[in-house]
Amino acid sequence: MKANHLRKSLPETDIYAILSSAHRLDRGNVETARLLLEAGVKIIQYREKDFPLRRKYQECVAIRNLCRENDACFIVNDDAGLAVACDADGLHLGQEDLPPRSARKVIGEDMILGLSVTTFEEIDQALKNPEIEYLGVGPIFATATKPDAANPGGLPLLEYAVAHSPLPVVAIGGITRDNIGRLAERGAKCFAVISDLIGASDITQRVSDLRNAAR
Repeated sequence: MKANHLRKSLPETDIYAILSSAHRLDRGNVETARLLLEAGVKIIQYREKDFPLRRKYQECVAIRNLCRENDACFIVNDDAGLAVACDADGLHLGQEDLPPRSARKVIGEDMILGLSVTTFEEIDQALKNPEIEYLGVGPIFATATKPDAANPGGLPLLEYAVAHSPLPVVAIGGITRDNIGRLAERGAKCFAVISDLIGASDITQRVSDLRNAAR
């Protein structure tokens, strides 16, 4: 019997910040995380594909510590081993990563597990999987932050997820302060933002802009 009651859960919050060195200003992932947390962001995901493993581990430990100090949630993208090694709060998987059941064997029963879904069919399949705690739905809009991203699913994909998923839905893909309101109007409550957030010169102001635009 699964010990689902022991698992952590994704915070009920609005902004899900994703760290990526290719899209932030030249201030480092740890400093960017500190600024995000000071601005009140409660979920940070670490997504670095090309850094050496030791560097990724060191950054993840530092960011995890900052998140704990600020009562925030730290998610590692793709790498189950790294998530365990740095004692992250969660792991986020794509469709080409480890299957959720296999990832669960690595990360244990109490870690949050999220899954990217890009089509209506993937949403339906994910909702049948007891290992998953939340869905990353998108890309909603075209995005340059992930070269291998699927074609944008658009607002219909988001609407379908919001209507059918009992799990938290995190909208992702090309989200900016200029279009976030359109997603909020369709029921989205949590928004994964990358370049429009971590690429801002003033992160505190950008968090405020995003939140105001989503109201």
